[in-house]
Amino acid sequence: MRAGLIVVALMAFAATVGVHEVAGQNIVLDAIMRRILENFREMMRTGNPETGFPILAPYHNPDLFINASFGGLVEFDARFTPMNIVGLDTFVGRLQVELATLRFPFEFRFSEISASGFYDANGRLWGLIPVFGIGDFTVRPRDVVATGFASITDNGQGYLMLSDFSINLQIGSLESNIQGLLLGGDLSNLLNAVIQDIVPSVLRNFPDGMTNLLNALIVPIANRFLATRTMEDLMGLLFP
Repeated sequence: MRAGLIVVALMAFAATVGVHEVAGQNIVLDAIMRRILENFREMMRTGNPETGFPILAPYHNPDLFINASFGGLVEFDARFTPMNIVGLDTFVGRLQVELATLRFPFEFRFSEISASGFYDANGRLWGLIPVFGIGDFTVRPRDVVATGFASITDNGQGYLMLSDFSINLQIGSLESNIQGLLLGGDLSNLLNAVIQDIVPSVLRNFPDGMTNLLNALIVPIANRFLATRTMEDLMGLLFP
């Protein structure tokens, strides 16, 4: 109930303040959003054991399983043991807030991210051609842009949760060294060249595949953290 009253008050505030007051409020909120982003960058590096927020910079997962599909072009299952990612804290970001709905549009840009580890994958191209591999890998997407939004609400027990989340990922280019594709050798080298060439366009033309994959990875982490925070905590961040 209290969370609902806070949201109603925010809606009333947004509907009644004058134009100059809104402009001033937006300047203040932009400054607050920048501070929140910098705090988030620092938390990525340190984690937060009390809330279950993991260290993300660098990211290390000893056993990560993913399932992905890109518009029927390619489908695959892969297990990474481990998955290591460097560079997630190097973003140049912009975070906004729509007070009436607690919707947070965002944009993050990375000049380069590096992922490495050991993989075991099976999949198909166009649902017909088997693609498989096992071995060490390193991939470096460059000029990465992640855009989307997160909407936050009360989970019914006095704490926060994501009510809606969407993210779109685009990359300018990709460098890949994935060993063991199609049993290795020349075929592996050829497929690496194909991957480097087509992945940026696949992400542009079939964005839902990466959106679904990232949602499955990000939403559980975010909700574990939000489940330790109340609407009052959120208001304290927005209106310190």
